[in-house]
Amino acid sequence: NHLDRFIEQSGLDWSVAKLLWISLLVSCTVYIALAFAMVMPTLRLGFALATFFLPWAYVQWKRGNRLGKLEQQLPDTLDLIGRALRAGHALPSGLQMVGDEMQDPIASEFRIMYDEINFGVSMQQALANLCERVPSTDVRYFVVAVLVQREAGGNLTEVLDNLSTLIRNRLKFHAKVKVLTSEGRMSGWVIGLLPFFLVGFLNFANHDFISVLWTDPAGIMITNILIGMMAVGAVWLYKLCQIRV
Repeated sequence: NHLDRFIEQSGLDWSVAKLLWISLLVSCTVYIALAFAMVMPTLRLGFALATFFLPWAYVQWKRGNRLGKLEQQLPDTLDLIGRALRAGHALPSGLQMVGDEMQDPIASEFRIMYDEINFGVSMQQALANLCERVPSTDVRYFVVAVLVQREAGGNLTEVLDNLSTLIRNRLKFHAKVKVLTSEGRMSGWVIGLLPFFLVGFLNFANHDFISVLWTDPAGIMITNILIGMMAVGAVWLYKLCQIRV
């Protein structure tokens, strides 16, 4: 169920079985290709296991892009709902306007919520389903604002306007932080990938010289230590560049 939801949030029309088959196909293809390249079995197995997760990383990338685009669309969506409420429309009519006038992915999510309400699902349950489909803090703010207004009363239009302004300011600050940390992220990619490119180049240029790293016991120990240190450094640099806004 969680894996189905994960794939659904990416916007891909894949099933869990399709994702597993693609992962196995990519992994087996890489293993066979490295076998023809005369790479030692341990490295072949390691690269094959690593490439098994490439389709999963692709799904994660698509999911992140879709959720990021949805968060970018949310302030305009709140403004549209606020204008609909000012014009005298009910909240479900505002949700329908979002589904009709906005672009995907947010249009499809609000269209689903509007259809659920039309089919008899309560507003509270439809909003809860929206939170499950879209795991975003900003969407939760919207849901809480609507639920509080329905329980305690108040001016929902003013609440949505304030929430829209708050989200816009947060997105601007997040973009500024991303620019300021771009140098660190680029340094991490360069430092992390450069050793592998260098080993690959030396393997073709002078195989006997570099093959000591995976044929000699001392070389294997040094390689394992270096890969472990690189992994720790990559995680550390990633954490330094991740600033929660």
